[in-house]
Amino acid sequence: MLLLYFSRFYWDEKVKLEDSFNATIDTLVQALDAKDTFTRLHSERVAAIATDLAQVKGLDEADRRKIAYGARIHDIGKVGIPDDVLLKPIRLTSQEFELIKSHTTRGAEILKPAARYFKEVLPIVLYHHERWDGRGYPEGRAGDAIPLWARIVCIADAYEAMTAGRSYSPPKSPQRAMQELEDLAGDQFDPELVKLFKGIWLQDPIWKDREVFLRSYTSPVPSLDLPLPSRSESGSATSPKSG
Repeated sequence: MLLLYFSRFYWDEKVKLEDSFNATIDTLVQALDAKDTFTRLHSERVAAIATDLAQVKGLDEADRRKIAYGARIHDIGKVGIPDDVLLKPIRLTSQEFELIKSHTTRGAEILKPAARYFKEVLPIVLYHHERWDGRGYPEGRAGDAIPLWARIVCIADAYEAMTAGRSYSPPKSPQRAMQELEDLAGDQFDPELVKLFKGIWLQDPIWKDREVFLRSYTSPVPSLDLPLPSRSESGSATSPKSG
């Protein structure tokens, strides 16, 4: 009986801890979106795109849910980047660009205290700027050495960024952004995933045009709910210009 009591107490405390951590992550993501008018609801649109791409890739609902979660927090490391660098409207210095690139490892560090629960989505945060040809960051991984979920979010992130625009780059049309993805397939992006992406893009999904997506998105940013383990479980298309 005493063992059952402590087991329930431990589980309840674990749930409270994860709820608290998720609330903190949620706040950080919303703060990041609020920093830059170019990126309003950026993470939500990336999540919508990545979810559709994961579905046509054949991933099940549970995996799609986790990918959507990872997409929402993929840029969380940018909360540690100074605004004067993150929002700089002109060409970045090489030193500033290196600072921007550090958001992948910074994001992984933010999640590290709860790495046990984020182990499946952490690679999205860490590797979504790797390139198919091995010239990305932070590790220079290439091809299938880049986790699939990160390759999916990489394409979603690039399309969203290109069509949203940035302080240093005007927005591209959906058609131009799609063409750029195709041009860089096999270099920056997984070529198979680009083909799958174009297939759903041609169906005019709600996320295809950013303004349509923003007008249709009327609900507040949802909480970032990551499923807890069961009780039985044991303990470049988008890179800022630099010069």
